[in-house]
Amino acid sequence: MLGAERIPFAYPLIALGLLTATIAAVVAVRPVSTASRYQRRALANLRSNPEQALLDLTRAIELDANDRSLLVDRARAYRLLRRHREAAADLQTYLRQTRGEPPARVDQARTLLQRVEAGGGLRLWEI
Repeated sequence: MLGAERIPFAYPLIALGLLTATIAAVVAVRPVSTASRYQRRALANLRSNPEQALLDLTRAIELDANDRSLLVDRARAYRLLRRHREAAADLQTYLRQTRGEPPARVDQARTLLQRVEAGGGLRLWEI
């Protein structure tokens, strides 16, 4: 009878284990957003094909206007294409909406904006 008394206490543990496994499975198979797919493809092609990267980032912004980091990435593509006005506009828009953004990304955007406004040349590590 000792085993029978312990079984009711095992049910919550079994349920917790099943719940944890279910959550892990949902997270593992959760589809990646379409916007993030465009962003990843754009970043992979940024150096070799900045025109395509620009198109991909513009599409990603259309799909997810709340992801402000896309503006910084698109500004980098604009800068590679020497379209400094558009790059500055994206960076200024981003910098007006930095609440909750990582400080490193904000600093990166400020530095990039200064370089774009100065018309400075590209440095390889900034691409």
